[in-house]
Amino acid sequence: MTIHVTPQPADVIGVLLQNRASVNRLLDAYAALCERSGDTANEKLAIVERVSLEVTLDSQVEEELLFPALHLAGIDLKPFQGFHDTAWALIAQLAIGEPGEVKFDSKVLSLGRDLARRMQQVHDVTLPQLPGSGIDLATLGQRMIDRKDRLMEAFDRPAEEEDEDDDPVGRPVSGLLH
Repeated sequence: MTIHVTPQPADVIGVLLQNRASVNRLLDAYAALCERSGDTANEKLAIVERVSLEVTLDSQVEEELLFPALHLAGIDLKPFQGFHDTAWALIAQLAIGEPGEVKFDSKVLSLGRDLARRMQQVHDVTLPQLPGSGIDLATLGQRMIDRKDRLMEAFDRPAEEEDEDDDPVGRPVSGLLH
């Protein structure tokens, strides 16, 4: 069973910063494994799977809850949509290849750097706009945490127990707001 730690503080800015820090730590751990000698394929695979899960769930929650709030507040979604396009591409690319292959390692590191760069750009542009946006940051942050927790629980549940309404790995909905 996976244990999910709730990020603090529970406002939307804290949630977004915690998500970014979590993904960056995982990518740093992957890079460190690439520097190590010996068989690190299983450790790399575990990190790739965790990065894929974190990015998938974070992106889904942002698209379901954050995007509509940003849209209603008149905040430009294009930076987030570019970031999410990169995130979904990363997830697709991580499904191809095997950890330990030189090309795979360089692909993970390159895509990871691109993802981190785009995430930083989004945060530099969007986060400063949130305090004056009229969005209830605390409520939205808590809703995002709760939704991610529900998705994580659904993901951890055996398939025979899944409820079709859980949608642990749903389709991106960002195109609905264009």
